[in-house]
Amino acid sequence: MTKRFLLPREEVGGHRGRNRPDRRLTYIPGMPPLLRDGDEFVIGAALLGTGFGVLNLAYTLRWGWILALVMLPALIARACWRSMPGWLLLAWVTIPTVIGDSLVVTQTPYMVVITALAVVAAGRKGRADVVAMGLCLLSPFLIWWFTTNDWNRRIGAWLWFGGLLIGWGFGHVVRQQWMLIDELDRTRTRLAETAVAEDRQRIARDLHDLVGHSFSVVLLHLSGARMILSSSPAEAEEALRQAEAVGRKGMDELRQALMLMHQGAHVTAPIEPGELDRMLDKYRDAGMRIDIDVAGDMDGVSAAPRIVLHDVLREALTNVAKHARSPEATVRIGVERDRVTVRVASELGTSSANGGSGMGLAGLEHRVAAIDGTFEAQPDAGHWVVQARLPRRLTGASA
Repeated sequence: MTKRFLLPREEVGGHRGRNRPDRRLTYIPGMPPLLRDGDEFVIGAALLGTGFGVLNLAYTLRWGWILALVMLPALIARACWRSMPGWLLLAWVTIPTVIGDSLVVTQTPYMVVITALAVVAAGRKGRADVVAMGLCLLSPFLIWWFTTNDWNRRIGAWLWFGGLLIGWGFGHVVRQQWMLIDELDRTRTRLAETAVAEDRQRIARDLHDLVGHSFSVVLLHLSGARMILSSSPAEAEEALRQAEAVGRKGMDELRQALMLMHQGAHVTAPIEPGELDRMLDKYRDAGMRIDIDVAGDMDGVSAAPRIVLHDVLREALTNVAKHARSPEATVRIGVERDRVTVRVASELGTSSANGGSGMGLAGLEHRVAAIDGTFEAQPDAGHWVVQARLPRRLTGASA
């Protein structure tokens, strides 16, 4: 079975954390929209409470319709008046309810009170609001004390008390949910700001490592040419020529690094001559047997492909050391006119694939794709093969 690691190109260089997200835009799978935004929750509660108010109006006795009309606009007013105190809303709906049920002229006003209590419990509460909520919760027993209705004395008071308790609890849960969403937004913003700061530090460090060596050499050549200009013009001219060559090479590497950064790939310092042999020697010293064959001139490969090729080899040989049946690897590097191919093969280990979890190989997929190369990691005839095809030079990166 072929194992490939493919990621969308547009995800490679994604930017993070430009602005703090609005809470109403926060998405949590499975959460109803009314629980993600305070205004929407209050509007939904206003519609529900108004429906209960109309039902209460339909089942009034004698002059109870006056009390029902007084209660009807309470939740609508709360939806329009965002800063309405919670105690005022509860007083608006609870006092007519106590009067109407005590005098047995209303029958279902507590449905409106339960909805209002949930709204108050979900919002920010002051001391007066908490006192009003407690009195509202105990109001059914006040009616039980005054009324002569047998239904209220037997089960009605306890039923409405239970309903109010549920409304309070529901509002409290919604309030906790909003607090968690706010904390999630703050955490996400902090992480985004930290990521931006780390990216800036990484870019500064990479650029310093990338161009620092080249321009130090240029300055040395220029200083040497200045000192011997009068005594040895030919040697001064040669020093200036070398300074020009090193400067052009440094600018070439800088352009390629900026292209990689623009495409979202991580950039490291350029590979120095002999670095490939030193890396292979480290694995050989650790006991790995490496058969390597390089076909073509590696000096003609520009900086960015050499960096990525180095990373492919390092990750592939690390996987061999971790997962292969025996510490042996065959490395083939071919340099053609317009591309470079690197292939690392090793015996399959006991796991289904030498790539392990694939996180390192997935990172290589990012880097290879960033310079318009192709990458494959798959079993082939009893061997695990990692292969990358890279451009010999980046288009538009030359000086």
